[in-house]
Amino acid sequence: MGVTAGAVASAFEYAYPLFALARTRWRAVGDTGNPQRHAPNTLQHIRQLSDARSRWITAPNNDTLYANAWLDLSQGPVRISMGEQPAGRYWSVALMDAFTNHFGLLGQRLDGTGPVDVFIVGPSHRGLALPGRTVVAPGDDAWLFARFLVEGPHDLPLAHAMQDRLAVHGPGDSPCVHRSVPVRATDPANFLAVVNEALGRNPVPPEDGPLLAAWWPLGLRPGESDVWARLDGATQRSWQANVDAALDRVRRFGTQDRRNIQGWIASDQHIGNFGSHHGLRASVALGGLGALAPEEAMYFVKYDDAEGEVLDGQHNYELRIPAAGIAVDWFWSFTLYAPQADGQRFLYDNEIDRYSIGSRTRGLRYRPDGSLVISVRHTAPADPDARANWLPAPRARFQIALRAYLPRPALRSGAVPMPGVFKA
Repeated sequence: MGVTAGAVASAFEYAYPLFALARTRWRAVGDTGNPQRHAPNTLQHIRQLSDARSRWITAPNNDTLYANAWLDLSQGPVRISMGEQPAGRYWSVALMDAFTNHFGLLGQRLDGTGPVDVFIVGPSHRGLALPGRTVVAPGDDAWLFARFLVEGPHDLPLAHAMQDRLAVHGPGDSPCVHRSVPVRATDPANFLAVVNEALGRNPVPPEDGPLLAAWWPLGLRPGESDVWARLDGATQRSWQANVDAALDRVRRFGTQDRRNIQGWIASDQHIGNFGSHHGLRASVALGGLGALAPEEAMYFVKYDDAEGEVLDGQHNYELRIPAAGIAVDWFWSFTLYAPQADGQRFLYDNEIDRYSIGSRTRGLRYRPDGSLVISVRHTAPADPDARANWLPAPRARFQIALRAYLPRPALRSGAVPMPGVFKA
């Protein structure tokens, strides 16, 4: 007997983050067409600020340089070392498991300028006597995702020096190469192959065991990457008939049933450590993979203007920031994204190569009262002040994301006035 649409949707929602992370990992370490491919347990430094060509991750930021490493802990612990960083410069190193939960964080907020030296230990090597600080990972796969402040092209040399203080030291044995290639989440055979291989290397939290048992007939079976051919025809047809709708449900979760603060869809308190909030985890994996926990950074997304109409580059807008600014202890930025059909978001290619405006952007024109008006539109404004504050938009629908690094409690709770977006 086939399974219901609801069962497919629930299983897909739970497993989608595993697929999304595996797809990002494969692009980095397995795709032979990627000239910057790098092996597991080795660092890749992104030396330039993200731009419209940056497609390796959904919703890249334009505030920091990235470094990342795909850790394989099956052969032994991996040592992470960070040399001392300059005072007053933001940096963070997030450690995520295969389910996209954060199980560790290094950085300015917790470690100051450093230095930091830590061993990351997988499940099969717990209890080893190691000379120093250890962090235990839930599974054999982990993603190290580092961010380093950069204030613009002029600041790249200092940001590069910060990146170069990070090192990853893997075990001597060759890391495992995963064999299931993520192609398309809406191909059930491929989806199950990728997810089951990940589940075989990364056990589900104990409290999720009953869920996996219930989804066994659907094909969610840890370690069985070739399960599709063994499913009965009715179950296969249920997947094929309902998987597109399951992905659409994940996509809709990004705007529905989320915390709304004065018209901005705001970070949920469970981001980064999702627990049983499977829909939230899936939507973040689709629209903002790698998002930091709210105590480190808050993310707000604007989909519509002050009149409740969807943001569209057929109109001109003013993004008005009050004189009090954004309540952060570090810095903030507004980034414009062009949404894709599959729910991913990327930077918009524009004539002045400006993808964000923030508290560190040079040459902005503030009003006498200290407020700031950002001109969001497709064509360049004629007024010199508006042009200095221009954030280019496509002549199509778009979204604006606010990133607030080290947000103050009042911002996290929604107790301060938020910027408004008005038709100009």
